[in-house]
Amino acid sequence: MIRVHGTGCALVDSLYDSVDFQGHEFKKWMSQREGDGGLFPGGLVFANALSNFAQTPYPAILASLCQGKAPKSTNIGGPGIVPLIHAQQVRGDAPIQYRFSGALGRDVHGVAFRQLLAEARFSDEGFCSTSQPTPCTDVLSDPLYDDQQGERTFINTIGAAGEFGPQSLPEDFFQANILVFGGTALVPPLHDSLQELCRRGREQGAFVLVNTVYDFRNESLSPGIPWPLVEDYSCIDLLIMDKEEACKISGLHQPEFALDYFIHQGCGAVIITQGADAVLFSSGNSMHFAPCSLSVLPTCHAASDAVSKMTHPRDTTGCGDNFVGGVIDSLAKQMLKDSPIHLEMAVKEGVIAGGLALSILGGVCYEEHPGEKAKALKSLGEAYQKQCQQENQG
Repeated sequence: MIRVHGTGCALVDSLYDSVDFQGHEFKKWMSQREGDGGLFPGGLVFANALSNFAQTPYPAILASLCQGKAPKSTNIGGPGIVPLIHAQQVRGDAPIQYRFSGALGRDVHGVAFRQLLAEARFSDEGFCSTSQPTPCTDVLSDPLYDDQQGERTFINTIGAAGEFGPQSLPEDFFQANILVFGGTALVPPLHDSLQELCRRGREQGAFVLVNTVYDFRNESLSPGIPWPLVEDYSCIDLLIMDKEEACKISGLHQPEFALDYFIHQGCGAVIITQGADAVLFSSGNSMHFAPCSLSVLPTCHAASDAVSKMTHPRDTTGCGDNFVGGVIDSLAKQMLKDSPIHLEMAVKEGVIAGGLALSILGGVCYEEHPGEKAKALKSLGEAYQKQCQQENQG
């Protein structure tokens, strides 16, 4: 049995589609300098910071941006919980157990979150209830932005996550084969203790995976200064980031340089996603991974082609989180074989999972029956394998 325990960002996503990032309303509240609380495509701001920046109550800002429309969908979100939901959905009959620890409010969002977890067939036993509001994010999506590649902007309310720290984790949290710390920048008490948590996990024999999220809090506190993550990167076995996060945390301007930096700082392995562009990855001197020098894998063309033929707009929400879920699924299944982990195999599974998420509104797929998502991934994976073979031959 492989036990995977996760914590970090888990919240309610309210998705507003077809928001024009080039329109007057969006530009009116666009950021003027780093960390000032204004909006910017692809970034995350806190609702209270945006309200202060705009000198306008946040509900009025949201109503203006979305033309008074209700959200297109309400979904489970967060780079902590979404990857684990994906991995559980596609585990098949493999002896792998997934569990997540987090905090919810005793409010409408908290009730909705638990109901959605049940629909996704994921246990809510690891969630405590507090008097604070349930963490939530309003996701503004512009499917036509960046030459129709699509982009999102996130407006976050921390709520109960502001009180969830190391003391909130269950006693047996560290009794796991894999520990996942996902998007802890949106759970400040966990984020500020991340090195301590990673070290404790390593000391107890767990494989430690950290996947990051835009750190608005530290960007706002110290604009232009590298974001703090940990001082000792050797306590992280696998670090997964997008290119902006990689550059912001390392203080370097190119993702390739950032990847090299984290490897030399002691990370066991590093993966950097770049949206629609190729994924970068490499392993260092790690006992877990087979040797893997700096490598590149493309995104899945079949996924993009399929979405371009759909009648509803493409939605990139959750692609990165599902990418991480695909990686986790591959890691856990490879660990069952008790042999070195092949990072390229894990990245391929991540690419396929992230590609499939393009066809889903929001980050979580609610299956009509178990195995539905795994079947769709198999078909997409076959197309992706052919694509990679053709590109290697070319």
